[in-house]
Amino acid sequence: MQAQQRYAVSEETTLAFKRHILKKSSGFASEPTVDLFRVNLLAQMLDRYDALRAKGMGDAASQSRVLDEYDDIAAQMRAQGFEEAEAPEEAPADARWPLLSEAEAMQYVQERDAYLHRQAMGTALCSSCVMPLMIGAACTEFWTSDAFSMLGLVGMFAMIGMGVYAMATAVKPKKQNAVKKGKFSLSARTRAKLTQMRETVERKARSRFGKGVAMLVTCVIPLFIGAAFSELWYSDGMAVLGVAGMFAMIGAGVYELVMADGEKKTMKHLLPEKE
Repeated sequence: MQAQQRYAVSEETTLAFKRHILKKSSGFASEPTVDLFRVNLLAQMLDRYDALRAKGMGDAASQSRVLDEYDDIAAQMRAQGFEEAEAPEEAPADARWPLLSEAEAMQYVQERDAYLHRQAMGTALCSSCVMPLMIGAACTEFWTSDAFSMLGLVGMFAMIGMGVYAMATAVKPKKQNAVKKGKFSLSARTRAKLTQMRETVERKARSRFGKGVAMLVTCVIPLFIGAAFSELWYSDGMAVLGVAGMFAMIGAGVYELVMADGEKKTMKHLLPEKE
């Protein structure tokens, strides 16, 4: 009878410790390393309980003492690098519009980037379409054949066609209308992640803007370099190549400016200033 009573008390104590561990570690994902930590923790608590009982402390007092000593289980798990399980996303209590999940927000950013790239590439190709014509004209000056000029003309219209194709086939994000009109709500977790992302995007956009403006301001450098070589070698071909270089820089600058403006607008759509 006495042995059965001790076993019952031990079983109750074990269950109490298990419930305590599960409750304190409920915010962490269930994975093998976490489960192993819980098992080891239970063994430590039982050893501590036995040590207190051996010193003459009562069953209830020993159990209460151990539970108090192991009340910071969550802090121990964070200190050992265990990741907490992500809480399910919930829309704010006063939300008027459907919840835009974190995955949907990231998908919108990716789709918007792809759309902006095609728009910027198309604009850049059309802006610098004269470049092949100038290269052909330069080759005509070098080899005195109008065939190169005709090929340059073909290249110009090819660039126009590719630019128009890129802009016409750019696919807008699926949720663009709803996002641009602000008809969505964000969970606190998604908003925090987007806020952190906005800092990176704005830094990248400022860099793009700076490069774009610099290219447009200095686009005449190839022109003057070509003119200088033309004077040295008594050939207008180098000057015409300088013109081609100028249009190449214009196209690259336009691409950077379009991308910079679009990337900033993407984050403004997801995180409107009014919010």
